[in-house]
Amino acid sequence: MTNKIRIKPYTGALGAEILGIDLSKTLSKKHFNLIKNTLNEYHVIFFRKQDISPVQLVTFGKNFGKLEIHPLIPTLKDFPEIIELKSADDGPGPYSRNSRIWHSDMTYTKIPPMGAILKAITIPESGGNTMFLNACLAYEQLSKKMKNFLSKLQAVHSIVMTNTKEEILSEQGLSRFAKMQKALPPVEHPVIKIHPETGKKCIYVNEAFTSHITGLNHNESDSLLDFLYKHLHNPDFQCRFIWEKNSIAFWDNQVTQHFAVGDYNTKRIMHRLTIEGTKSN
Repeated sequence: MTNKIRIKPYTGALGAEILGIDLSKTLSKKHFNLIKNTLNEYHVIFFRKQDISPVQLVTFGKNFGKLEIHPLIPTLKDFPEIIELKSADDGPGPYSRNSRIWHSDMTYTKIPPMGAILKAITIPESGGNTMFLNACLAYEQLSKKMKNFLSKLQAVHSIVMTNTKEEILSEQGLSRFAKMQKALPPVEHPVIKIHPETGKKCIYVNEAFTSHITGLNHNESDSLLDFLYKHLHNPDFQCRFIWEKNSIAFWDNQVTQHFAVGDYNTKRIMHRLTIEGTKSN
């Protein structure tokens, strides 16, 4: 790779490609600061042509914090930090639905991840892209009165939101539901989150895991969440990353949401790291 590093904004809303950096090498302090500052500015960053091993991927990820071992999802053999996301031979499997909805990762935990790093191992012939949205930009576009109203609210996030009605009512469904809720009980987060490093504010509710807003009745909560989801999903706040083999995406989970597009019919394999978060407002 060339020694000249260049930052190329991906869209006007968010995202930037960092060109000319080799992630197989030990990250210098200068390169670490460049990556961290670019992530804070653009919220999701992309790298191309990174033919790195699982060991090198883990080493790269550890520069940015402690790597999380997911409590529910199986990991790559010999690499407990890496989740292997593997589709069926003919496209997305039945459980990929949890990524085919706008979400921030693991908001059903007390301290959700700071971010995630995803590397493309095998990509479909076409499709299988990942979309990201900028929840800070979405917040900025709200009226002052709405910002003030939302800043006083808390929302409940729960792992059991990923269960369908059919799954709950199936054999062993209620038992599995109860076990999930016991292992990961519902938690509250502010509807407006403040980034611990930049101080930027963002809308912090998502369709996948947010069950309701505390203190509002059912109709009020549903109506407000529906409004916020419609607002967040404005294409003006989004980018769509087109994967190539050995591409890497690194997103700030605190201020973005993402959506795995399921428009493919061949195998897709991705390796993923999750970086632990820190408590914030």
